[in-house]
Amino acid sequence: MAHQRLRIPLRWQIGVVVAFFVAALTSLWITSTSVIARERRRASAKGVLDSAGASLAKRGTSALARAPRWPDYLDPADWDELDRTLSVQAKAALAPFEGVEGGYYVRDFNRFLGAVSPSAPPPEQESQGRRTGPPQSEAELIEIQIDAAIRKKQSLFVVEVSQPSLVAIRTAPVLVRDQVVAATWTMIRLEDPLFLNRSIQGYQLAAGLALGGIALSLVLMAGLAGTVRRQAAEREQLQTELRRSERLAALGKLLAGVAHEVRNPLAGIRSTVQLWQRGIGPDTESFEGLVDEVDRLEGIVARLLHFSRADAQDLMPSNLNEVVTEVARLSSANAEAQGVTVELDLDPELPVILMAPPAIVQVFRNLSTNALQAMPGGGTLRLSTRTDVLAGVVEAQVADTGPGLSPEVLAHLFEPFYTTKAGGTGLGLAIAREIVLAHRGDLRPEAGHPERGALFTLTLPIPQRNGHGGGSS
Repeated sequence: MAHQRLRIPLRWQIGVVVAFFVAALTSLWITSTSVIARERRRASAKGVLDSAGASLAKRGTSALARAPRWPDYLDPADWDELDRTLSVQAKAALAPFEGVEGGYYVRDFNRFLGAVSPSAPPPEQESQGRRTGPPQSEAELIEIQIDAAIRKKQSLFVVEVSQPSLVAIRTAPVLVRDQVVAATWTMIRLEDPLFLNRSIQGYQLAAGLALGGIALSLVLMAGLAGTVRRQAAEREQLQTELRRSERLAALGKLLAGVAHEVRNPLAGIRSTVQLWQRGIGPDTESFEGLVDEVDRLEGIVARLLHFSRADAQDLMPSNLNEVVTEVARLSSANAEAQGVTVELDLDPELPVILMAPPAIVQVFRNLSTNALQAMPGGGTLRLSTRTDVLAGVVEAQVADTGPGLSPEVLAHLFEPFYTTKAGGTGLGLAIAREIVLAHRGDLRPEAGHPERGALFTLTLPIPQRNGHGGGSS
């Protein structure tokens, strides 16, 4: 048992591709939002630390002023009390500033006091004799900056790499009774390893989803291209079958008329032979009549063959102007005898097209013959060509100054055996139209009026640059 290929509906495939791209954009938006927030934080770090440091200094100065004059000795209980007091002040000072750490430092005794840091334990959880301070990884860096700020007696701001983080640090001296007794430090982490990892993961996820969406899009496009090619082949096949069906339908009408057209010459032949059987003739007149009827039958059969084999021609690159010029030459003798002027208006830039020149000559000969028959008293026969680049076709027109075509005639113009002329077979235009359709072109009549006459427009397609023309013999 053959395995059937699983075919996923097109709307599902498109939905999966869209979902991948939406997920990629969402991941990218979330990651970019956090990155933008970090960059804004970095840009505003100095202003934030300046405000936090000023609040820290204002609140800590009063607590430090209540201590004995520096560098008087403080016993451990005094240090603990001062540390708790400064911790309370530091928490209150830094509460409005998210992510800011800070505290105080007494240089002469190398002590950090009242530190507020997410990574440092609160004072009540510290071991005996251990003081709160900044994180161990930044303690040395902060101490160096504090020493520089005290020596220069001014606030300092610096951004440094403290593995594995990037930190911004502000230090400033604290004056008590015009004497530098301590310093404040504030710090904000601009970049931490967790944030970096999340950012990288976010970008990787967005890139992966986007690449997945692109890959699925390429697969979908390849599938759609295959579907379009199959549909184009199917459409071409359907058009070919439709043309064959139309021709068969026309042949049905044609065969219905053949019986009537053939019956008349057969009746003439029969009557002539019956006269011979009775001993009347044969003579020259009866022989000529018999030959005329046979010629008439041969003409009907020839037109019938042309009609049924209108597409059995070899198509080759040809110049339509040469065909039209040849038709004008073939029509010139009859036109001159009737007092008809033949005019040519040819497009010199007309592109080469694929056609069977003898078949197209037959089309124009039929049209020009009809035009001349419509102008027995003289007139103008105009043959013209032009290029319609937008439509991708070349056009050729046959116009006359005869009485034109009535709406009633137009309704049956291309029907086999329909004719308005005495002695006409009604096959000429039917055959011409079949030939044009076999060339994938079109033949359109236009109703005229006495001032203009009839107008027929023939259109043939311009071959594609990469196309190959040809036909079957």
